[in-house]
Amino acid sequence: MGKVSLNKSVLIISLLIISQISITSIGLSNIPIQEPQKVEELITLAKQYESAGNANQAVYYYDKAANAYWRANDFRSAITYFEKAIENIEKVGNRNGEKLLYINLGLLYSEIADYTHAQKSFENALNIASSSGKKEDIGQILHNISTVQIEQGNFQGALATLSKTESIAQEIGDQKLLRNVYYNYNRAYEGLKNTEKAAEYFSMYAMLTKKIQAEEIRMKEQQAKAIVDSAGRVVHQVVQEKEQTVKKLAETSKELEEREQNLKEVEKLTREQQMQIELLNAEMKLRDAVIQHQKLLQKVYIGLILFSLAFAAALYYAYVQKRRANRLLKEKNAEISRQRDAISRQADELRELNALKDKLFSIIAHDLRSPLFSLITMLNIAKEGHFTPESFKEILDELSVNVNHTTALLENLLTWAKTQMHGVKVNPQNFDLNQLVNSRIQLLNEAAESKEIKLKNNISQGAYVFADTDMADIVIRNLISNAIKFCNAGDKITIWNSVGGGKVTVCVEDTGMGMTDDVLQKLFGTQITSTPGTKNEKGTGLGLILCKEFVQMNGGEIWAESQPGKGSKFFFTLPTANV
Repeated sequence: MGKVSLNKSVLIISLLIISQISITSIGLSNIPIQEPQKVEELITLAKQYESAGNANQAVYYYDKAANAYWRANDFRSAITYFEKAIENIEKVGNRNGEKLLYINLGLLYSEIADYTHAQKSFENALNIASSSGKKEDIGQILHNISTVQIEQGNFQGALATLSKTESIAQEIGDQKLLRNVYYNYNRAYEGLKNTEKAAEYFSMYAMLTKKIQAEEIRMKEQQAKAIVDSAGRVVHQVVQEKEQTVKKLAETSKELEEREQNLKEVEKLTREQQMQIELLNAEMKLRDAVIQHQKLLQKVYIGLILFSLAFAAALYYAYVQKRRANRLLKEKNAEISRQRDAISRQADELRELNALKDKLFSIIAHDLRSPLFSLITMLNIAKEGHFTPESFKEILDELSVNVNHTTALLENLLTWAKTQMHGVKVNPQNFDLNQLVNSRIQLLNEAAESKEIKLKNNISQGAYVFADTDMADIVIRNLISNAIKFCNAGDKITIWNSVGGGKVTVCVEDTGMGMTDDVLQKLFGTQITSTPGTKNEKGTGLGLILCKEFVQMNGGEIWAESQPGKGSKFFFTLPTANV
């Protein structure tokens, strides 16, 4: 009986080792299962069964052919044969199989970015799943639909779909589905530029992912512990059987001693030959007992070795699973950190925009209200007839300056506001830079002549650039206007260019009052600053900010050179025209 139990224990340990080896092999193998027939043979069989009216078999072979193409990444062919399978399964009336085929079809359309057909396929699957009332299937299909809606940019539709999916996931307690719902919420709100909601759902996604991973690790550790406990019980049983065997060997040894004693007594009463036979039999039994004892020890040693191997395999498996979980957790933490940095950067940008907005409102309140109130007062006085014709002409000249200043201020404010609302798009085209500068000089010549300043266009003939014409015009207008603003009577403003390195460099050079290094360093910053002109002309400080944004949007650069009392040079570059 002891021998049979020992063999059974060794067999149990062997089976444990074999099961561990099998699990490891499956986990490490990435070799795809080969089809029993070639794809052409599957399609031929499907068509034969379809022609014979055996729709069930036709579905079977069309499905196998489609899956074979799918594994080969031939998505178009896979779609064709899944659709053939659906045509035949509708004849059979297998609604569950039809649902699965529509889901596969939706996944394939998603692979080729045909999201319209993907959504239609998932909706067909959803109709079938809804009729059966199986919440798990409905939830998974709704999640697939929300993913397709996000890819299509239908973020509001995705939010509505995700709301239904979230309710189902919470109802059935499917944490993995709920985690996926939170991830799609994050993507949808990112698409809607709602960074606060996106960050909130990403945080929920990360926490639920961490919880699921922790539960999976705990379950795997429990499984490993169960294996170890089972092996421990087997070893305990082997040890007990060993003790029983040792005990029986001791009893056998005692029995042999008694028989030896009996032999000695018989020796006196029997013949010498009888004594030799008995002694021979005793030696044979003793030898058999020793052999049995050695076999038993050998089996015990083999059992202990097998148990040690099983225990080591279980520990290694648990270690690999834990390390994999730690790596995934580390990746998720890094992703959360990146999201946090992005949100921080967005908050800094918002603070800068708010500060800029407050500054603009201050400028508008001061620089727009004053000339407008002055204009209203002058008009009321003129209406009452208090001005002579000579004084009225002087007032008109002053009003003209105020109106021109107010118009330039409004134009820059409206242009800047449009850029901040992301409403400006670059429409580059080839145009003659010389003609653009000429047209702008004609418009600004009156303001220059009023200050006795000469404007000269030295842009070379045939200087074509590839840029947005309106943006280039705004840059040139602001730079020439600034030069007029800071020049005195008798000064000169020259616009010239040079060509090289695939770009045209334009320079607006004046002989005006110039700038110090401190002022020069602040010209193209984000802070709005304004300096009165030589005749106390006012400005908003937005002109150079617009120039910098528009030049950079057209792939160029802008900078300035100046010395106090020696004038200023403002440079900017634009790409040369495409031939």
